[in-house]
Amino acid sequence: MNLLKNTKVYTVGAMQYANGQNWREKVRAELSPLNIKIFDPYHKPFVSEIREDEAARLQLLTWMNNEEYDKVAEQMRQVRSDDLRCTDLVDFAIVQIIPKVASWGSAEELTTLVRAKKPIFIFVEGGKKLTPVWVMGMLPHKYIYNSLDEALTMIKKINSGEVKIDSTRWRLLKEEYR
Repeated sequence: MNLLKNTKVYTVGAMQYANGQNWREKVRAELSPLNIKIFDPYHKPFVSEIREDEAARLQLLTWMNNEEYDKVAEQMRQVRSDDLRCTDLVDFAIVQIIPKVASWGSAEELTTLVRAKKPIFIFVEGGKKLTPVWVMGMLPHKYIYNSLDEALTMIKKINSGEVKIDSTRWRLLKEEYR
């Protein structure tokens, strides 16, 4: 069926205090063949992008250690703006939650996605039972998964038509408009 052909997904999750690259690469490997476009902070879709790779993070850390807060704030204002714009542009999102890692950008992005009532597939490191209780109040818990594999399986089942879209959060454009 390929219901999700030419849709866009944003990958939300910790980057500063955790490795955020490996799981995003898995998403790319699994969903790109389905013609789903991946919006990933490590590979931004913008013509002029502010990098968020390891080198950029090390630069921010150096500025923080040197108390060059204006530089950090200027850089992060652009990163924040770009990342929140991604939440506007996508059709759905995959969100990683690591319960013991504070991820302020992820929290704001998740809140923005919830307010926009976009479909969200959350996976929690350690399993659904470790979901922060605040998140349980943000959206139906049936959209929270034990692992990335579970979330990807559900996305693939929706794409194939095996699982019908059961949420008013989906606002899929006709394929010719994507």
